[in-house]
Amino acid sequence: MGIQNYGLLMALEGMGPILPYYWGKFTQINFQTGDTLGLTYIICFLSILTLIVLCFLAALILKARSHAPENRFMAILLLAEGYRVMASWYNTYPFSADMLPMMEYYRVGWYFCSLLCLFMYLSTVSFYPPKRLDFMANEKIRNNLWWGLPVLTGVIITALIISSGSVVNTFGGNYHIECTALDEEVVLTATPGSPPIEAGCVETEETFPYSWFVPGSSPIAKLLLLAPPLSAIVAAFFMHRAWRRFDEEDGMGSQANEARSLFIGFTGKATIKGLLVLSIVYMTARFGDFNLADLASIDGDLLPIYLYCLYGFMLSILLTGMFEGFMFSYAILKDDILGIDEHLRRSMSWGVFVFTGAVVILIVAELLEGIIPYGGIASALVVGVPLTVMRKPIFNTINAIVIVLMPEALTKEELSYIEAYSMVMDDGVVTKNERKLLVLQAKNLKLDEERVEFLESWYMNSISKSEEEE
Repeated sequence: MGIQNYGLLMALEGMGPILPYYWGKFTQINFQTGDTLGLTYIICFLSILTLIVLCFLAALILKARSHAPENRFMAILLLAEGYRVMASWYNTYPFSADMLPMMEYYRVGWYFCSLLCLFMYLSTVSFYPPKRLDFMANEKIRNNLWWGLPVLTGVIITALIISSGSVVNTFGGNYHIECTALDEEVVLTATPGSPPIEAGCVETEETFPYSWFVPGSSPIAKLLLLAPPLSAIVAAFFMHRAWRRFDEEDGMGSQANEARSLFIGFTGKATIKGLLVLSIVYMTARFGDFNLADLASIDGDLLPIYLYCLYGFMLSILLTGMFEGFMFSYAILKDDILGIDEHLRRSMSWGVFVFTGAVVILIVAELLEGIIPYGGIASALVVGVPLTVMRKPIFNTINAIVIVLMPEALTKEELSYIEAYSMVMDDGVVTKNERKLLVLQAKNLKLDEERVEFLESWYMNSISKSEEEE
């Protein structure tokens, strides 16, 4: 194994045109041999898409009520989650070892966002406090969390780096592995101070040349990897208590729905991410550092299991980030943007449909690999055609589940007002006397003028949509 100094090229030498290179890696995905670089590229591209979606949702939240502390808080949280889903962006393209310094700096930001998310999960009680945590709802606390927590996190991360002496000592080493040909030894490049690791190449001739980056992990890095799912469990518990509290109090239906949405978001993250983190813990105990540095050293029968756990964890980052983004956006925006809940439901339903289809295609491709030529293309046909034909009933089933997660964003009081409004709108006109009755009804239901306008617009839009569908 050779050690190479940083090269002058930003791209892998000898790889040829990039599109045929990508296509070759996509069609060569094979868990049995460890040739999964194509799947790494796919996940990296999906992470970019997830980042864009989360940034868009964060912008929507700020645009709705930029002055509100809860909107600022949630926007910062979604931006931090967006940064975290880009965990392996440096493997989006076959870069040369010149990218190692940038990778090192990015990882500092990643651990910053991980710690920030941990603090922000636990701080949601400031906006939806259970009975015993009412003190967290103090305006001096809740109004300053959106900027105070990032500052606190930055101080802690800086202190960790200074006390450890370097970024590498704090979060682990950074490595670039290059495999140029079957008969040549692997080229391993590391940032200064990185602990030595073993590296190997997949011994399949058609896969060469290729390269990828491997992040090391220190004890602190492992802790920051495990901590967010654990804090999500605690946050889910708090949100469940807050949901029950608001549900029992008069006039708190909207807050109850918001706390419920956050509870579902945290529960989904804790469940999906937690299970895969447990697999990471097991595989780390079994194989040491959990990465793609030395696939050649792993026993052939265990290699697929190793890769399933690794890529399952990588996919869970995207899945939980997107799920969390939709649920949190629904909680914050449902009362501010007309019809946003319906748009979020449809977007989430289509996202689940596409994600499920992609996973099924990947599973079928793995099953067909070695049985028939071009198993990946065959799996796309085997799965894609039925999905296309049956897309409506499948989508409707998914959408029904999503509606349970994100119900119509109206409280009991608001539904009562809409019922009264629909009665006076039978003839399409609201008279002065009818308007006086509606104003009195809104006052009794404790609905302000802005909310009344929203509900009436929502009702008229619903009627228009129903007429168009007929």
